[in-house]
Amino acid sequence: MIRSDRTIPRRTGWVGGSCAALALLLSTSVNLRAQDKAPTPWVAPADARAVKNPLKKTPDVLKAGAETFRENCEVCHGPKGDGTGPTAKTLTIKPANFTDPKLMALETDGSLFWKMSKGRGAMPSWEDQLSDTERWQLVVYIRSLGAKAGAGSEKKPE
Repeated sequence: MIRSDRTIPRRTGWVGGSCAALALLLSTSVNLRAQDKAPTPWVAPADARAVKNPLKKTPDVLKAGAETFRENCEVCHGPKGDGTGPTAKTLTIKPANFTDPKLMALETDGSLFWKMSKGRGAMPSWEDQLSDTERWQLVVYIRSLGAKAGAGSEKKPE
């Protein structure tokens, strides 16, 4: 009887690898299809919408909010807050246009605070990176963006 120390190569390696590749391909396909669908409306819960901003609009609050906006929000929402930052072009769901009066009329201070706190999709959650005060300062600043846009678009009498 001849005995060999050679083992028969297993053929399950390529089968397992093929299954993993197929699973990855299918999950990617599902993700891409999900991005193609129209986004569902992003509505804050009623209790979050009812929360009132504890900060008043003061020059110091606006200045602090503007600085936080420049550091964290401008890349997507743009320097004017109109949703045209350099990263916006790469996003499937476009950033909010804070200068749009119709959009801003739908948002309470509490809903803006909740959305920036929780995040969704490409919009990050800021509750672990920014303090409550910083986020409320952002709400005050974001509200001022609509006023700035409106002031610049008024026609002067001839």
